[in-house]
Amino acid sequence: MLNQNTICASSGAAVAALFLVIFLSSYVCPAYCQPNEQPSSVITLKEAVEAALRGNHRLRAGKWAVEAMGKDVSIAWGGLLPRLEVQEGYSNTNNPTYFFMSKLDQGRFTSADLADLKDPAPINNYRTSFNFEMPVFSMKAYLAIDMARVRAEGKGFQQTRLEEMTVLDVFKAYTGVKTAKAFYAASAKGLEDAKEHMRIAKVRLDTGTGLLSDVLQAQTALSEAQMRLVTAGKNLNLAKRSLGLMIGSEQSYDSADEKITFPPPATPDEYLKGSMSRSDVAAMEKNHENAKQSVKAAKAEYLPSVALGGNYQLNEHRYPFGDEGKSYQVGIFMKLNAFDGLQRESKLAKARFEAEETGQLLLGIKQQAAYEVYEALISLEEAQRRLELSRDTLNAAEEGVRLIAKRYANSLAPMVSLLDGQTALDKARANAAAAEGQYLIEAAMLEYTGGRILRFFGVDNSGRN
Repeated sequence: MLNQNTICASSGAAVAALFLVIFLSSYVCPAYCQPNEQPSSVITLKEAVEAALRGNHRLRAGKWAVEAMGKDVSIAWGGLLPRLEVQEGYSNTNNPTYFFMSKLDQGRFTSADLADLKDPAPINNYRTSFNFEMPVFSMKAYLAIDMARVRAEGKGFQQTRLEEMTVLDVFKAYTGVKTAKAFYAASAKGLEDAKEHMRIAKVRLDTGTGLLSDVLQAQTALSEAQMRLVTAGKNLNLAKRSLGLMIGSEQSYDSADEKITFPPPATPDEYLKGSMSRSDVAAMEKNHENAKQSVKAAKAEYLPSVALGGNYQLNEHRYPFGDEGKSYQVGIFMKLNAFDGLQRESKLAKARFEAEETGQLLLGIKQQAAYEVYEALISLEEAQRRLELSRDTLNAAEEGVRLIAKRYANSLAPMVSLLDGQTALDKARANAAAAEGQYLIEAAMLEYTGGRILRFFGVDNSGRN
């Protein structure tokens, strides 16, 4: 049996616990429960896409890469244009042969110099030479121009695909902000519900119809709701900062209060057709085309090259760039690689193997594109079904908690039933928010895999390549 001291001690503990509950419940949600809001600008989805196309650092780097690749065409054209070199040289010699040549080049050789040829005095010679060479026929140079042009086109297609990836990433980040805001709103709503459950439990305890254990359980649920709100606030801030990162800014960006909707999907055949003309597929086609051109370039090693060349020469014994003696020479010459240690044969075999390699890669990327369209179609179908089910589940959970709360207030249901229902409701709210964001992402993925995402977001890249 309990003695009076034990009863007094138990009563004292209960009173202390009650005061503790009242003290804790007075902190509905302290400062740390609120998101550490970072300064952020509100931006629409269209504005975010446009800002990313201007400021995303990955895209800007790619644009410089395209410009650099385009200069390869000019470099290749240079192989067919004349080359002009200017040289200035100086020599001092007493070699009879060079003495004779220098005197002749300077236009100063006389019969008196014949006696000095056996032991000539040292002579200075400043030689100014203007040399030029111009290809007349070079199959390798012609092919180099075509290959440089094709490489530049392929780089342009790669840049277009990079733009498509960036637009998709911006959409994911923008949707991530809206989803994080939905999670935060759901957590805030869960906190409000937990506060109401706490209030009802205290009212029942004060009126003698409830238990202290109910109040303690309600306080535990309230604390957990506060912690969920803290986490949701952190995730919201990270999502805003992630959107800024995709745009190319260190600032956080908040999504505008706009409804994102997608029109009904096109037919699978339309997406499949679009995937076969995607920019990454087009880039691989250019790589394959260049690989086949490499075979022709390797065969061109067996052909001769013809060029026109010459020089105009000035010679002076007193100072540089003098013109005591003047002369010129023009001519045409042909080069033919008769034997190079079988390097041509190895280059030709290598080029053929690489052409086969790129051909297989092209087939592979087309099959991959078709698979991605198939995956995106069924993923969108799944996301749509999950979204519908999550909404039905949320409606059922809200109605269930409403009924259990009324039963608990009338002493017809235990606190544990109310808390279990609230837990299911919080989960349903989170699942609904996640399903909404996932559906939008899957819809964008379908446009991306079908090569239609730039057109969908109103980005005009016609004629770019």
